[in-house]
Amino acid sequence: MLEKLTYTNANGEAVEFSHRSLYHTNRVTGISDTRNKIFTIQSMGQDGDTHVGERVDRREITIVGKIREQDKAKSFTLRRQMARVMNPHLAATLTYQFGDIVRVIDCVANNAPKFSRTAVFLNYEVNLTCPNPFWRDVKESVEQIAEWIPLWEFPFEIPMDTGMEFGYRAPSLIATAVNRGDVKSGMRVEFRAVGPLTDPSLLDINTREFIKLNCEMAAGDVITVTTYYGRKSVRLRRGGAETDAFHLLDPDSTYLMLDIGANQYRFDAGTNLDNLEVTIYHNNSYLSV
Repeated sequence: MLEKLTYTNANGEAVEFSHRSLYHTNRVTGISDTRNKIFTIQSMGQDGDTHVGERVDRREITIVGKIREQDKAKSFTLRRQMARVMNPHLAATLTYQFGDIVRVIDCVANNAPKFSRTAVFLNYEVNLTCPNPFWRDVKESVEQIAEWIPLWEFPFEIPMDTGMEFGYRAPSLIATAVNRGDVKSGMRVEFRAVGPLTDPSLLDINTREFIKLNCEMAAGDVITVTTYYGRKSVRLRRGGAETDAFHLLDPDSTYLMLDIGANQYRFDAGTNLDNLEVTIYHNNSYLSV
C-alpha cells in the first residue's frame, strides 16, 4: 500500500508527496512524534520537582525529497508549481493517507520550499509548523438526539381501518457521543427548532456542565455552538441569514469538551421540548498518524 502526504492550500491547490509522485519523498519527520512540555514547581528543601501540568507542543514536520524529472525545463515548472502552492501566506492542511487510514492536520509553511540541484534531479526540503499538533479525522462524527425515525417504506400501503404512521420521535433525551481519539476534543452542537420553543440546552450528565441559550426559537431556526479550541462561536441561522449569537449564551454555560471514550449528554428546553432537535458533531483527534 502507498503511504502519501497531500499539502492543500486555502485556494484548493495541492501537491502530493509519495514514493510514486513526481515530488518523490526521501525522508519525512514529525508526523508521528509529539513533544510534551512538562511544568513543575520547586520548594526549598524539596528533592526533585512537583508536577503541576503539561502541554503538547506544536508539531514541526519536515519533508525532504527530489523532483523526479530529469528534463530541466519540466523540473523548473514543477518547482514553480510547488513554490506557488506552498505559499507561506496561505493557510493549508496536510493529509496523511495509508490504505483506509486518512488523517488531516492544519499547517503553515515556515518558508518557501528550499531547492538544490544535483547532477540529475532537483532536491527540495519543506518545513511545516502545525500550531494545533493533533491529527484529526477528515469527517466529523455525528450523534443525533431524539431525531425523527422514518416508517415509510416500500411496498407502500395504507390500512383502511387504522391509517399509517409515517414516523415517530425517538423517545430518549440522552445520547452517547464516543471520542475515539487520543485527547479531549471540542464539538459543534446544533440546536434546531421544528416549532416554537425557548431556552434550549445540552447537559453533560457526568460533569453537570452545560450549554444553555437564553432565547426564543421559531420553527426553522438553527443555533450552532462551536467549542473547538481557537474556533469558539455561537451562530444563529434564521430565514436564510446567519448572524453572531454570543449574546444568547447563558453566562453559566461551559464550552463542553468530549473526554476520551463515551460521553453522555441530555438536552432540554424551557418550553415545548418536543419541538427541539439536537445534533452533536465532533472530530476525533490523534497524537500520531
